[in-house]
Amino acid sequence: MATDRTQPTGAAKEVLQLYGAPYVPYWHPGRSELPSGAHSLLDWDPAQGQDRDGVFHRSRIPLRRRQQNDRLKSRPQARAGQGQVMSCAEFWGTGDNPPQGLASSRYYAFGYWQYVQILVFWAGVAGTGLICPPNGHVTDAAHRNGVKVYGSVFFPPTGHGGRQAWVRDFTTKKDDGTYPVVDKLVKVAQHFGFDGWFINYETITQGDAAIRDALAYGRSLTEPGKPGAVDFTWYEMRQQSLNDHNAQFLQHDKRRVCDSVFVDCYWDDSDLTSSKAKADQIQRPVHDLYFGLELVLEKNWKERLDLLFLKQDAHRGSLALYKAHTVSTPPKGVDDPTWTNHLYAAEAAFWTGPDPEHTSTGPVDEFPGIAHYVAEACPQSPLPFVTHFNTGHGHAYHHAGTVVRRGGWANLSLQDVLPTYRWLTGADPGCALKAGLSFDDAWEGGSCLLLEPRLEPGGSAWVRLYQLDLPATPGAQVTVRAKTHHPHGDCTVQALIADDHDPETLAAVALTRNGESPTGWATYTAYLPHHIRTLAQLGLRLTAGNLPVHGPLAVGQIIVHDAAFATPPAPTALEFQAPERTITGGFSVRLAWQPPGDASAVHHYEVYETTPGTDETFLGASLNPVFYLPQLAPRERAAARIAVTAVGHDGAHSPMTTADITW
Repeated sequence: MATDRTQPTGAAKEVLQLYGAPYVPYWHPGRSELPSGAHSLLDWDPAQGQDRDGVFHRSRIPLRRRQQNDRLKSRPQARAGQGQVMSCAEFWGTGDNPPQGLASSRYYAFGYWQYVQILVFWAGVAGTGLICPPNGHVTDAAHRNGVKVYGSVFFPPTGHGGRQAWVRDFTTKKDDGTYPVVDKLVKVAQHFGFDGWFINYETITQGDAAIRDALAYGRSLTEPGKPGAVDFTWYEMRQQSLNDHNAQFLQHDKRRVCDSVFVDCYWDDSDLTSSKAKADQIQRPVHDLYFGLELVLEKNWKERLDLLFLKQDAHRGSLALYKAHTVSTPPKGVDDPTWTNHLYAAEAAFWTGPDPEHTSTGPVDEFPGIAHYVAEACPQSPLPFVTHFNTGHGHAYHHAGTVVRRGGWANLSLQDVLPTYRWLTGADPGCALKAGLSFDDAWEGGSCLLLEPRLEPGGSAWVRLYQLDLPATPGAQVTVRAKTHHPHGDCTVQALIADDHDPETLAAVALTRNGESPTGWATYTAYLPHHIRTLAQLGLRLTAGNLPVHGPLAVGQIIVHDAAFATPPAPTALEFQAPERTITGGFSVRLAWQPPGDASAVHHYEVYETTPGTDETFLGASLNPVFYLPQLAPRERAAARIAVTAVGHDGAHSPMTTADITW
């Protein structure tokens, strides 16, 4: 371990001058009728030192491009390139929103990004804040999957504390033609690294033209689809269709006012027809219209989606999911791991349907899942492709197969691109395979892929995992880490791959076993065939030997790479703010460090507490060079040694940089 007490620089140094938790910020538009303790967005100015906590909240993952391949969809009726999905979900309340996860697994760790185009970070309360940017770690996970993230701008109904003065503040225009609040909205999105704003306009005013013009101004500041673009979506709560009254919030003459409109949830067949006619008239794609689906009060989801996403004709628009997190909200008081089991079962039923193999139509009135209507999308990325099947939360944390934390945690910055298909399996006659995610073991993080085969001698079973758009250079390899539990026999592991020239045909590639870690994780490797230029699918095949195989196989890592991974350089200059006692008797502390000069090999940073004579204990992780420890327990001692390590893309750790914190 290296101890470096050189001072950090820049924004990282500034955070040590502040106290208290660096919660995600929120604002009111201007200074009119501000509730007690509220802040105006007009006072936010990073250049003037008014955002020294901002480094805690920034997303570091650029938005990836993504594609849909109609030939690789899991359901025959699903469409690619037509209707899209907007998920409006609440990850936390408006206030006291932790920026870098928390020490609990009870978090909405959404993982079905392959069906979503836009995530709206649902938030806003009249007495607290109306303008709410998303958590950086949620944006990290979405961007890694090619999904845009919008913050929320909420104008509440007057019956719920709304004020017309707040709308006037938002629409205030200067003599030079600029809108100060809208200027700030664009800068906030660019500063924190997210993609746009959802305008949840429910305050009844006579100022439609004023807010329309303010939004058109904001839309004109950046070019759609270009780097730094900031989108706007309008929530149409008064009408159930696009019509002469509200089309101005999408397009006004030749001005693009918003990028899309969320049409309120109570539309019908005639509303869909008239909305398309109006969209055609103003020359906007009908898929810019997101028709709301009420997930809280109504359950007739199939009936609604069958109207929107026609079986024998083109989709009639896109879909907006109102409060998408509620489809899997576990009952209150349920303990782990039952809480997690409920979450994943409910999410799977909603997104992929009750039939995990996608082979049965089920009862005619049974909701078949979003996958029945919308084809899966996959993010585009260069080599290396790495997954540890890390969902972004768990009941323990692992490094190299060893438990380094016992207890819950959540941080979506650490979520990998999870399998595209949940789950598509096949088997020889007399054999079977069940696939799923498990929180009982992991190679890195808190979860792994668990395969449960029932193989007769010589029999095989397989699972399609990923749709990819992955360029593969000559000499590219695939590496798999797996742990077997086969009491009555062993099996061979093969990679299943498909090239983009024939993406539907999977070919098996034999993997060679190359040793085993002290924790029982074996490494399997193979070179990809030379003809593979772009990898379109990736899966696994298990084949039994002379004995039957009825035990599980945990898969903790799959990598496609063309070069050896470099161990990242260590961070330096680890510093801390004087510990602050908490109401529970522990201490909170802010940490900051200097990233290595070349951080290209760094995936993220991990923070540990070390104790003489024992192993390190994982405390948390960050993509930014700062971390907030909300609760450092004294445990009858007067000091703690904190260590920070840079983690490579394959999970390798740099040397640790340490600092001794005393209280």
